[in-house]
Amino acid sequence: MMRRSGQSPLLIASALALALSLAACDNSTDTPPKEEAGPATDGGQPAKSDDTGDSGEQAARPVPAKLTHQMETLERRPQGCDGDDCPVFEVHLQVYDGQPALNAAVRRQLTGQLVVTGENPTTPDSLEAAADQFLATAAGVAAEGSHGWELSGDTKQIGRWHDLVTVAINSYEFTGGAHGMPITQWLNWDLAENHAVPLGRLIASGQEEAFWNAAEQAHARWVEKEAPSDDGFREDWPFQQTDSYRLTRDGVVLHYDVYSIAPYAMGQPQLTVPWSALDGVIRPSYRPY
Repeated sequence: MMRRSGQSPLLIASALALALSLAACDNSTDTPPKEEAGPATDGGQPAKSDDTGDSGEQAARPVPAKLTHQMETLERRPQGCDGDDCPVFEVHLQVYDGQPALNAAVRRQLTGQLVVTGENPTTPDSLEAAADQFLATAAGVAAEGSHGWELSGDTKQIGRWHDLVTVAINSYEFTGGAHGMPITQWLNWDLAENHAVPLGRLIASGQEEAFWNAAEQAHARWVEKEAPSDDGFREDWPFQQTDSYRLTRDGVVLHYDVYSIAPYAMGQPQLTVPWSALDGVIRPSYRPY
């Protein structure tokens, strides 16, 4: 059963104690200066221009100056097993006060990432179901075959751009072998309009090609910096598109998981597409000026 507790390291040997932790988690370093933020609404937040072209937009709602959250933690391991070699499922989830739709989206994304690799993987419908699935899979292998197995996840707000908040949703699976598999997805949520903002919604209509051309140029600069003497790197690890992004003062940052555009040893690369390359490409309500 999900319980609330303070943050603690993953893979602790005993069950976590019940506790509530209330904290402000806004990362305001990426917020544009006030003079660049556009006209303010009565609530002091930058006004949104109606440039999405979508019908049925939800009306803007009051936006908190800062998000506060509580922590929920779920830890499960086989009954009667409390050693370091026991298979363990552990999740640390930020639950944002007054944001039920955002919380549901975060929980849904994290649950979808916590799927045990196998021949016929099935997506669980809750974190508790993900834990049951993992432990059942571990119990189905040889006695020592699941030693050290881990399936874990956490969520954390990593930035805010005007009304757009970015939550990193991380998961990690280890079921033997040389190393585990980390996965990260950045969820962007418009607090005023109360919905997710996928990358396609960020890009102005008809500007998709221009955006990805600018992203590919950012990739070329990244390769030149990270592997300047490796002639075969571009061929072995070509540029790919991704739907994981966040907005910063420097530009649109794209996130890539391991094995996407680089070998495992290079971790999870990030490419920054500078604002100077995105004039007219990003919808006005999300640009810094």
